[in-house]
Amino acid sequence: MDNTTLQVIDGTITVDTINVNTMTSHTVKGDITVFGVLSAGQIRTNELLVHRRFDQQYLEFANPEGGEAIGAGLLWTGGDYNRQLVFQSNPNRLFTTENIDINNGNSYLIDGQAVISSNSLGKGIVNSNLQTVGTLKNLVVSGPVNIGDTIFFNPVSQRVSIGTADANGVLTIFDYYNGVELILSGDSDGEGVIGTFNTKSLKIVTDNQTRATFHQDGDITLGVEGTDGTIVRTYGTLSVGVKNPTAQLEVAGDVRFDGKLFTKGNSAPTSGNYMQGDIVWNTNPKANSYVGWVCILGGSPGQWLPFGAIAAN
Repeated sequence: MDNTTLQVIDGTITVDTINVNTMTSHTVKGDITVFGVLSAGQIRTNELLVHRRFDQQYLEFANPEGGEAIGAGLLWTGGDYNRQLVFQSNPNRLFTTENIDINNGNSYLIDGQAVISSNSLGKGIVNSNLQTVGTLKNLVVSGPVNIGDTIFFNPVSQRVSIGTADANGVLTIFDYYNGVELILSGDSDGEGVIGTFNTKSLKIVTDNQTRATFHQDGDITLGVEGTDGTIVRTYGTLSVGVKNPTAQLEVAGDVRFDGKLFTKGNSAPTSGNYMQGDIVWNTNPKANSYVGWVCILGGSPGQWLPFGAIAAN
């Protein structure tokens, strides 16, 4: 029995199989199922649903107007929000709503150079704004250092400072609250220097007690006024006003001992204020003269008598 292969009903052609070489300028309404390979110069579509591998070298997103394909990319719909990997502008970039997960052992590269791996930053990363760093095993700094605007290092002057960026010594500590600047350095004579750079006194303290004070005007105080428990020990010669002493104690000037003045001269004083017990040592002792003069009544100049007669031969 013959089968019907072609029907023409009300302007519609129905056929089981059609074999043509060329179709031009036709519109197809409805679904088309293709078993085999569909070769096309271009496919223009509003929506592409793919459930199998797209076996091409690249996926191109072209702007029909010749501009940038802003907003083009990949979109995964469904869920709480649409997942995206799209091209955006200002600046031009690829934007994604998801994490980028690189397989362990691989790195993120820029211009063929690794910049980030699972456990290190690449050597090409020379600038950063890191705010938190874990435990460092080694740290090499070749330029200036600023730690919290408090600790500074200047590699040019090779000086370290705390509390100020302007170091006046190899090590400078500036107490901003009290206005005291401490320095530890050397001088042009090749000698070490420790003290205050500004007009402030320097105290040496142990057990939170002041043991010595170097006053800003040059005075030196050992111990604390009103206490007598401080012991000052000196081993070797001691001099006051003498550069090269030859005696155990040498003083270039008058001495006051327990309130009594010991001075020198070639006669009893004729001017000045003196107290009873003050002594003037004779600077020109000779036979039939005296060792010195002692004040027996204080005043100006007081009353003096000779003592220590020097006998003749």
